[in-house]
Amino acid sequence: MSLAPRTPCTWPHCGALARPGETRCVTHRKPTAHARGYTKEWAAYSRAWLAERPWCGQRADGALSGDDSHCARENRRVPARVVDHIVPLRLNGAQLDPTNHQSLCFSCNARKKVAG
Repeated sequence: MSLAPRTPCTWPHCGALARPGETRCVTHRKPTAHARGYTKEWAAYSRAWLAERPWCGQRADGALSGDDSHCARENRRVPARVVDHIVPLRLNGAQLDPTNHQSLCFSCNARKKVAG
């Protein structure tokens, strides 16, 4: 049993307390990556995707899209590091549908997450 104090949940306007060492209460805790669908199969799929589409902003057809890629909008070739779901899984985007994927660098992926 931990003797560390519980801390307030970081979720906006939540007054509940989080467990020691955690930032969110039970209600606002994020499910594990595996529970959200990021399995070994997804890891293999995303490695293969990035091998075929290595630039930030590339979509299934290989074309660059500036919709979510600041790099592509500025005509910069930046190596992609993540396979992003164009329509997020939490909004019922398709998990393994290539038309719902794009390659993004860390910066563009983080920018999209903040905006969305």
